[in-house]
Amino acid sequence: MDEIAATQLARRVDDYRQAIAERVAARLLRAFPELTHTLRLEENYGPVERMAEVAVRPLSDLIRAMLLFDALEIAETELRWARGVLPRWGVSYEHTTAMIRWYFEELGRLPLSPAERAVATEVERHLLNLMVRLYRTAEPNQRAVTV
Repeated sequence: MDEIAATQLARRVDDYRQAIAERVAARLLRAFPELTHTLRLEENYGPVERMAEVAVRPLSDLIRAMLLFDALEIAETELRWARGVLPRWGVSYEHTTAMIRWYFEELGRLPLSPAERAVATEVERHLLNLMVRLYRTAEPNQRAVTV
């Protein structure tokens, strides 16, 4: 991974964290209205705000850490945990991979340099391939998805 581009991209991830989180959260809730039931809504939060808080912003933080530490392997611990816990609350492979894809779509709308785009593509592919591996390992009948 290009260290300079990764650092620049990490800065953009941080700068646009809130806006991206809200757009991805809104899209998730439109596409998967059943996710509204998984949120513990509080009086001060609407569904989009809560989804941004509990799902998309943590993904943003994970991506930023991967970029800053030049360590794609950081994601495995987090996604392995998510794979073990989130299905109990109705969060599926499809929900998580959609969030990852849509996050990177939003990130791609920013004025990124070619080097930053290459790093973003590398991180997205890593996350999606990791999801396939984690879910295929846990469910041998899971259809393989290539990215």
